[in-house]
Order: sequence, then C-alpha cells, then structure tokens
Amino acid sequence: MAITVRHGVNTLTLENLAGKSVGEVRGQVEDLLNVPDTAQARVNGVPTGEETVLSDGASVEFVKVAGEKGAAARA
Repeated sequence: MAITVRHGVNTLTLENLAGKSVGEVRGQVEDLLNVPDTAQARVNGVPTGEETVLSDGASVEFVKVAGEKGAAARA
C-alpha cells in the first residue's frame, strides 16, 4: 500500500515507504515538495517527531506552523 506525502498544494503518493521514519521520508521529498527545515511533520493529522516510523497507508503532511494573530498582545 502507498503512503501519501503532502506539503502545501503538492502531493506525492509513494510506494515502499512503510517502515521508514518521518525524517527519512523528509530527506527523500524535501526538494521535490520544497519542504522547509522548519516544517512540522504530521502523520494522519497528528503532530509527530522525525523518528516516527510509518505504516502502510499513512498520510504524512509537512506544515509550516504560523503564529496566532495578536498572541504577543495577550502575553
């Protein structure tokens, strides 16, 4: 089964990634999908670390975490 990898509007569906870590997948797709080093990884919608091992059918998304408007004013 394939694993779907997304960053922004770009999506890849790749075979043979099960058993690899998020960090390994990031290394393979960072140039293809233009993934910045600061992008947070999410597996099946849950924020995760680079060491998380992927299973068949997983969905990996690299997202740029944005600040909350007005957060500094409330602090």
